[in-house]
Amino acid sequence: FAAASGRIVVACFASNLHRMQQVIEQAEAVDRKVAVVGRSMVANLEVGRKLGHIRVKDDTLIDIDQLQQQPSDRTVVLCTGSQGEPLSALALISAGEHKFVRVDPGDTIILSASAIPGNESAVHRVINGLYKAGADVYHSETSAVHVSGHAAGDELAEMVRTVKPRHFV
Repeated sequence: FAAASGRIVVACFASNLHRMQQVIEQAEAVDRKVAVVGRSMVANLEVGRKLGHIRVKDDTLIDIDQLQQQPSDRTVVLCTGSQGEPLSALALISAGEHKFVRVDPGDTIILSASAIPGNESAVHRVINGLYKAGADVYHSETSAVHVSGHAAGDELAEMVRTVKPRHFV
């Protein structure tokens, strides 16, 4: 985040509260405002805050309609669309069709999710649109920006040894 010269846009699953918290913490560390885009992202952020899973300073979050009043190099957009869903925030942004967010040359885009099998062409379409706009794009095929939330085999084996469940699927 500290090295990014323009706006930062991070797309992740709206259910990944931990990743949202990481983005907010990094934005606060470099004094950037955060605009949250996507209905599910906004809803999950609010639930996460109410449950105490997401901690954010009062002045960090801004409404998306305030984004254009902020210098782009002082903002982060946290949005949906890491799987290239056609009407998601990131897909609209990459196509230049989002009402509030535009990508300019030098902006940094982070797709913090690996493509789910079957979504690869949609994800690559979004990535191509972002590259065409001149953005610096970071995704799981080129950068270490995502780790699986699923346990590895040895971790599962340890869990079975520890818990000793009657059944394991």
